[in-house]
Amino acid sequence: MRSITIAWLTALSVGFFVGTVTAEAEDISGTITFTKVIYEDSRLVGDVTCTMTDGPCIDFGASHINLRLNGFTITGPGSPDTPPDPANPAAFCNPTSGNPPADGIRISNQTHGQVLGPGMVQKFRRHGIRIDGTLGVSTKAKVKLVTSHHNCFSGIFMSVVSDSVLEESVSVRNANNSGGAPCGGNCITNSHNNRIRRNQFSGNGSIGPPSNNDFGVGLVGNSSGNVIEDNSIGGNTNGILVQTNAVDNVIRRNVIAGNPPGQVSRTFGASIGFDVKDESTLAGNGSRNIFEQNWC
Repeated sequence: MRSITIAWLTALSVGFFVGTVTAEAEDISGTITFTKVIYEDSRLVGDVTCTMTDGPCIDFGASHINLRLNGFTITGPGSPDTPPDPANPAAFCNPTSGNPPADGIRISNQTHGQVLGPGMVQKFRRHGIRIDGTLGVSTKAKVKLVTSHHNCFSGIFMSVVSDSVLEESVSVRNANNSGGAPCGGNCITNSHNNRIRRNQFSGNGSIGPPSNNDFGVGLVGNSSGNVIEDNSIGGNTNGILVQTNAVDNVIRRNVIAGNPPGQVSRTFGASIGFDVKDESTLAGNGSRNIFEQNWC
């Protein structure tokens, strides 16, 4: 009987230790010269400088993983305020919002990816954070407590993304060099049923041809079912932009004020930008979006 008891306890101990072994998170810091693809939960343990100009700095290579910024900063090679210089192509932004995909952090066709702050993503030649979903697949991504600062196009760009959350983050001074592409603090393109809540969007957008189409938050393409709530949106070239085919969205309890800044209005005229620029009314879709309890 005694030997059976010892064997049982030994088996129990082995089972306990096996059950509690977990994979260590990958630690990231320093200079990154080629795209860093992560396949497991990872974390910054120091500031990161990214030198590549033809791809993302950190790319999610699997679903169900988290990247924790731990209070550090990821800085790219872009210079959003610098005019293009053919002799130094790394110093300015991509010529359009298309390739090369020189984003700070990219989650592409993966689900349940999370970027968790506090921390900053700044000065990338395209978007600070780009999330690409798959049509018909719930993305379920989350970005929380992240500052996206001074990126050439959008601070956080979401394309074909669904059932995802952006919360308690700051997106400031993005889209200074986006040209004709509609960009800003958070660009929500052909994306559905996402929640954008308790964020601050300030100083985003530029005045470029053919018209001012930048924003703090933009519902672009056929985006629908999104909830934009409890955000502070001020000092952008437009506060919220709702494009023609964006319908069935809810915009509520936001403070949307001071868009565009006074100096922009003084220089370009009072009609250059708005707190809310709702283009869906032009196609008769305006009544299909709900605006309630906003301060404008």
